Amino acid sequence: MSKRLFLAYKLPTDLRNELLVLQHKMKNNLQLSGISWVKPDNMHITIAFLGQVEDRAISVLENIVRTQQFSPSSVKGDRMSFFSRNNIPSVLYYGLLNTSELERTANDIRARLVDKSIDFDRKPFNPHITVARIKDEESGIALREYVMGRQDSQQQPFKISSITLYESRFSESGPQYVSLFEKNQEV
Repeated sequence: MSKRLFLAYKLPTDLRNELLVLQHKMKNNLQLSGISWVKPDNMHITIAFLGQVEDRAISVLENIVRTQQFSPSSVKGDRMSFFSRNNIPSVLYYGLLNTSELERTANDIRARLVDKSIDFDRKPFNPHITVARIKDEESGIALREYVMGRQDSQQQPFKISSITLYESRFSESGPQYVSLFEKNQEV
């Protein structure tokens, strides 16, 4: 048996609430039908996407998280931006200013995955939070115009203090991310 897994930094409640407020502003001002808004409980900062992983590897992944040395890290929001396909917006994300601690920890975890022969998506670590997935071109263009015309400078620092092993489950109401194991370094 296997599960669809990823490792991520869990968002603090204050950051999740801030993003929820931004989502509501965009939803209410635009009322676009071609946007799938990420549920606040599903928001996270991906460290490594693992894909389908055999159940027997879960204890190895839990041990990697359990034994990972890291300190809570303050991050600041950078700006809303987009990932695009063929110059058409496909994902709205909230970019974060990287910190040496977030990057060091992510790189340590990725190196340990390699050491344990656990495959993962090798895209460079890019600290961001997915806010919406864009389903059609017209909605994507309208959302991009709206966001680019209203770049609020969010500079309040947020404390990242948890690393979580998540399972991604699909349902009719969209994906649900279930925590299988979490290490919290809250002081």
